[in-house]
Amino acid sequence: MKLSYREKIGLLVLIVAVIIVVFIAWPIKVVRKNIDIHTKELEIIEKQYDDTKRLIEQIPIIENNIMEVYDASKGLSEKFTVHRDNLDIDKYFETLLNKEPYKKSPKNALEITGGLSIGDASTGGVPFYRYTPNVITYPILELADTNGNLMETSDKALYDKVVNALNMETLVEQTVEVRTVSVPMKFTKEALLALEDELKKDETGIRITNVSIGDYTFSYASEVPEEKGYSEGDVTFEFYTMQQIQKPEFNN
Repeated sequence: MKLSYREKIGLLVLIVAVIIVVFIAWPIKVVRKNIDIHTKELEIIEKQYDDTKRLIEQIPIIENNIMEVYDASKGLSEKFTVHRDNLDIDKYFETLLNKEPYKKSPKNALEITGGLSIGDASTGGVPFYRYTPNVITYPILELADTNGNLMETSDKALYDKVVNALNMETLVEQTVEVRTVSVPMKFTKEALLALEDELKKDETGIRITNVSIGDYTFSYASEVPEEKGYSEGDVTFEFYTMQQIQKPEFNN
């Protein structure tokens, strides 16, 4: 079959069109689709990069915050006593009771009269003592408090106590090592109170949790002059030990 000139031209145009579609238009469409896919992937990667970069920039700030917490923890842990074995506890009380004001002539105002009862070390919590003021006139203050600071401006001392009580309620009881030591003692009232004051003042992680006083008159009616002002009893101490926190290392 012989094609005319016009038919040849039409066939040639058709062949060229097919070539354009198959070898040019279709690959371009595929490439464009791939470009769109890769563009979206690039946007995700760039966002991840920006997020990672921001995190990296925050590392010095985070490290500084961690070190501040660590430094504060060292200050807190220093208020706790170091771990003591039984011999160390004996030495502690021997040193303590040889200090003023427990010594007086001709005998100590506070002395140990028997063997110490030392309990095994165990884990326990450090209790928090808090005082919550009872503001009787609070309903009246609340009605008059249009600016939200009436208590602060009218009674600053009471306001500080209320704020402190609210802050104490948020504290979490910490788990530490606890050892209970019961010590039989002979003491004057003044020496016993001085001992309690010293433990509170030094904040050593040692506190008195119980005192049993055999004679609450402190031998007021005794006919023996040397016995006047004294009583015997058991004083219970608790030793709190906090584990030192390891210093953070940021080089790994």
